[in-house]
Amino acid sequence: MMRRDFIKLIIASLASYTIAATAQRSIPIVGGLSPAARPAQFDSTAYAGFLQGMRELGYTEGKDYLIEWRFAEGDFTRLPALANDLVALNVKVLFATSTASILAAHAATTTIPIVMGYFEEDPTERGLAASLYHPTGNVTGLAVMQLESVSKDLDLIRNIRPNLDRLGVLLNPTAASYRAALVNLRTLAQKLGVTVLDWEARTVQDIDTAFNAIGQTNNVSAILVMGDAFFFTNRWHLAELSVTNRLPMMVAGPREFAVAGALVSYGANLFESFRRSTTYVDKILKGAKPGDLPIEEPTKFDLVINRKTAKALEFQIPDKILAVADEVIE
Repeated sequence: MMRRDFIKLIIASLASYTIAATAQRSIPIVGGLSPAARPAQFDSTAYAGFLQGMRELGYTEGKDYLIEWRFAEGDFTRLPALANDLVALNVKVLFATSTASILAAHAATTTIPIVMGYFEEDPTERGLAASLYHPTGNVTGLAVMQLESVSKDLDLIRNIRPNLDRLGVLLNPTAASYRAALVNLRTLAQKLGVTVLDWEARTVQDIDTAFNAIGQTNNVSAILVMGDAFFFTNRWHLAELSVTNRLPMMVAGPREFAVAGALVSYGANLFESFRRSTTYVDKILKGAKPGDLPIEEPTKFDLVINRKTAKALEFQIPDKILAVADEVIE
């Protein structure tokens, strides 16, 4: 008797599980792909922007949608497998946070809609879209195109370091538009009497080697890092090397670089970019085609100054820069 009751209990449990699983499958699944480490608490990161945006649009996680996150933990070689994993889950839309994860997602599928959270380059140059206004393919979202703002970056550095004559530049050679950005930067710098010396880095060892070389190069008075996902995942290490080598470092990237210890960061707000990307997710879940949704560019870049780093470097930030900064970290 007890055995029959046990069997009935198992059957009932399996039935409940099947019903729950079936109900769950009716809820659209959003896949999230990032090269970074999984945060201990989402609320204290830019990912909270995505979750907030979904709430603002009336979505309750677990009721109106499910989200499956995949984090590469800083190992970019894992991104293709993680992207394929999300594709196998038959997600309704893929939210990819940065250039590396967006490219991995696009390599994994040309049918599942992909929403870009923060694409640092021009998506048309990478073959992701026919045009910004009418992408036509399965990719849309936010394109920061950070490498196109080198004139502003140079202007900021010269205001922060008025006696600048030799500028060290650190770039990731895997970025398709980095060479064009470097040529543009050299042209602008030459007109201002500034010599640009560049170093490439695609591994942590490359970063160490570059800083060692920059430190041994005479009269390099500042360094500009062309921020991308690789440098983003190693931003604390970059900041540490900057202070150790007593090199004022500006990063062309979001505020998280300055929070990690860079002297200056200038870039689109990551939290807001992720929050704005949910409008694309919403439209796609309601039936819109990604190829019909124009790709947006940020309307505002944030200038963030880390005063703690300035003190560690014994470096004085000009008052006129502090006055226009969007945020000063004390």
